[in-house]
Amino acid sequence: GTYSVVPRVPGGEITPEQLIQMGETAKKYNLYSKITGAQRIDFFGAPKHQLPDIWEELGSVGLESGHAYGKALRTVKSCVGSTWCRYGVQDSVGFAIRVENRYKGVRSPHKMKSAVSGCVRECAEAQGKDFGMIATENGYNLYVGGNGGVNPVHAQLLATDIDEDTVIQYLDRYIMYYILTADRLERTAPWQAKLPGGKNGGGPIEHLKEVIIEDSLGICDELDRRMQHLVDTYHDEWAEVVKDPVRRNKFKQFVNTDDTQEREEMIEFIDQRGQVRPTDWMPDGSPQTNWVPDDSDVFARSEKSWVTVGKVADFAPNVGSAILYGDSQLAVFNNAKRGEWYCTQNMCPHKQAFVLSQGIIGDAEGVSKVACPLHKKQFGLEDGKQLDGDLSLITFPVRVDGDDVLVELPAEAEVDAILGTHGLRVHSGCEGVKDISGTALEAEILSGVANSNVTSLV
Repeated sequence: GTYSVVPRVPGGEITPEQLIQMGETAKKYNLYSKITGAQRIDFFGAPKHQLPDIWEELGSVGLESGHAYGKALRTVKSCVGSTWCRYGVQDSVGFAIRVENRYKGVRSPHKMKSAVSGCVRECAEAQGKDFGMIATENGYNLYVGGNGGVNPVHAQLLATDIDEDTVIQYLDRYIMYYILTADRLERTAPWQAKLPGGKNGGGPIEHLKEVIIEDSLGICDELDRRMQHLVDTYHDEWAEVVKDPVRRNKFKQFVNTDDTQEREEMIEFIDQRGQVRPTDWMPDGSPQTNWVPDDSDVFARSEKSWVTVGKVADFAPNVGSAILYGDSQLAVFNNAKRGEWYCTQNMCPHKQAFVLSQGIIGDAEGVSKVACPLHKKQFGLEDGKQLDGDLSLITFPVRVDGDDVLVELPAEAEVDAILGTHGLRVHSGCEGVKDISGTALEAEILSGVANSNVTSLV
């Protein structure tokens, strides 16, 4: 249930001040740090409620979102080029920075990767990217439609010995033509392979030359305008969150309280070469997996009361929101599209991860459901039953009274005995841990709990 933080490092160039701030932030929040193959530094293990603070600190030295998981431009790699290498014939770093800053934030059918090599030795691997440039004595050779991954594809040569401005012009048109005509989740390589051949043969690359360079379809002006609009309207999403109290408030861990449960309270973090990371998931069928309550309606005999957990405006539409009840995390779902409200445990029983409030809600054959964001297990929100397996969630009735959202709940201590975070914490081993589910000890705890008259958690 933690997040990665991936700042953009255009062209792989980074200042000492930025490196120092990265280190200080990673140390302050105890984030696992890793230099990636895309020439940037990733940080892992950030709790959701700390993300605005982390990005505020990184933004203070000019670091922006790297769109690391978005269907957008990822990075533009570069070698050191003519600035520092005796073989370099062009300033590949400077041009990579220019290209990355132009196309950062541009959404596309799938991810896009790029690179600029400062000479024919190709240290930046530009011919394995969606678009790449290789420096020549006279400018750059422009390659398009490559990718690595499971099915590597070598990019094809679109133009030779062109200057930087011409590269940008051709890239504007190529990327926008791709955005407008590719299928969703289609990389440039398979999209390009499906294009028609040139008028005189030669395959899809000749078609692209005709469209992009010769304007055979008469659309270049429109492609240019559309791309310039995307460039002109760019904004860093995390900077918007940091400076906007309303957006920042959406990253609260729990809607109904400012209290937090730290990541170590939900899963054990172990040492790895001087840094910390979450312990490994246990294999399915092992303890701490496929959690099942003792009874399909474990609170059937409990005395319950309606507890106010927030205002309607506190719960964003068509998503889940977490609330804290004693030591237990619950998930409230405002399915505004259907005019329905639901409440379940926040812990996904598959791996005991407290993430269901961050899942995607929808419907399956008329049944409102939530899909766990980790392993996509799907649960019906009405009865909690898994739609694609045998697991289930504990559910609680929800009602809206004016502006108030209320959930019908047993006493805090009863809920904590079953769903308390500390009792469900994932750890690396079970030595010394006793499972009291279904035992006389659990029955004694539950029977000895005095029913609470709590009426509000806000």
